[in-house]
Amino acid sequence: MKRLLIATLLLSLFPLAAQAQDVGAPPGIFMSNTDIMAKLDAAAATSASAGGWAVTISPGVSVRRRSSSVEQYAVLHPFSVEVYRILEGSGTLVTGGLLNLPLADSPDPNIIRTENGVTGGLARKVSAGDVLVLQPGTPHYFSAIDGDSITYMESRIMIATHPIQYQ
Repeated sequence: MKRLLIATLLLSLFPLAAQAQDVGAPPGIFMSNTDIMAKLDAAAATSASAGGWAVTISPGVSVRRRSSSVEQYAVLHPFSVEVYRILEGSGTLVTGGLLNLPLADSPDPNIIRTENGVTGGLARKVSAGDVLVLQPGTPHYFSAIDGDSITYMESRIMIATHPIQYQ
């Protein structure tokens, strides 16, 4: 009797479980390389930006291209970890040190930036295939981009509600 009651309960809940799978996030988010690169090309053709151009794949995950013809901001993200995977191109990425003052206006409290680079920090050559993990509050910027541009996948994951600074 107990088994029959449990089986009946489970069967009655099964339609609810099936319905629950129909709401919320999709089981996977996909965007082809062709679509990503076409969107980056279109964005680059219409504007010049120190932050480069980005195609958002899902919240917190984007593919970004930066141009060597535009001055680069040095930035830090006080609430987020960032993960970069270089897809195309190469350059010199500086991480750590201190942002040089004065700070520039920013549209986002999770982006503190300056047009004046950083003092100190570690400069390293990065190229296709490299992966970098930047802890919250870590100043970083491309001090040099080889060729016309560098393209990388950027994952920014908010992990704190109070600013963190690794300096």
